[in-house]
Amino acid sequence: MFDWDDLRFFLELQRSGRLLTAAKRLNTTHSTVARHIERIEGHLGAALFVQQAQGYELTPAGQALLKHAETMENAALLAQEEVSQSIMPLGKIRLGAAEGIGVCFLTPRMPLLFARYPGLQVEMVAVPRFVSILNREAEISIHLERPNADVLITRKLSDYRLGLYASPGYLATAPKLTHRDQLGQHRWIGYVDDLLFSQELLLLNAFCRAPDVVYRSTSVFAQQLAAHAGLGIAVLPQYMAANDPLLRRVLPEESIQRTYWISTRKELHKSVRLRVVWDFLMELCQSESEILLAL
Repeated sequence: MFDWDDLRFFLELQRSGRLLTAAKRLNTTHSTVARHIERIEGHLGAALFVQQAQGYELTPAGQALLKHAETMENAALLAQEEVSQSIMPLGKIRLGAAEGIGVCFLTPRMPLLFARYPGLQVEMVAVPRFVSILNREAEISIHLERPNADVLITRKLSDYRLGLYASPGYLATAPKLTHRDQLGQHRWIGYVDDLLFSQELLLLNAFCRAPDVVYRSTSVFAQQLAAHAGLGIAVLPQYMAANDPLLRRVLPEESIQRTYWISTRKELHKSVRLRVVWDFLMELCQSESEILLAL
């Protein structure tokens, strides 16, 4: 019978899709990963993976094993947590978030969390893409769209509002801008459409039917800096841009509202360290909703 150590390699290859990537994450060699997979397959008498051009994919036998392997992993994680909590409260938690809220809103407020829980450590994964709870990239993740996976607990974190911003230098030389109909005469800054990780980032057309987009970036911070440089008008979260001294609000009556969602795996929701961070984030966004909504 295979043991838990073999299943760790199975789960990592399933999540990464490639032997070299799985080996790097496990701090071993690709041949070691392959050997553990072969050992499980030998015990079961069935192939678990098929190699495709895009990486390793599960066979039906692999799919059948996956749910049991994840159940064992979750039990091991919870057992480890209970033991560690009895020795030293709290510990490390990884939080995944979209760039804007992760860097500009949450990070400056982290001292409030650490003041309550001095034994806590937070790893902030703030990137311009989804951070996967299912693939263990984070234990808590904040999304722009509501995840639908049955294994997740998801709650609405907060609404937030975005507005139009440009630099004084751009506005001084650009065409007159006093009402919405004139937006089509201006240059715009936006996302790279074919690299969008969420349809919630299709923002420009909410303001202008055919925007002249002169600069695109996958990063909202690059867009803010492009607005600083006078490249055009950017659609930015108002909690990021409202107090930016290098930008001016354009057409203040024009804005759009979006929602942040928070999620974690159901079995991890019982974790003490996760719950203190989860509750802190929910409380924080509720108490500072006026900043997120720019009221």
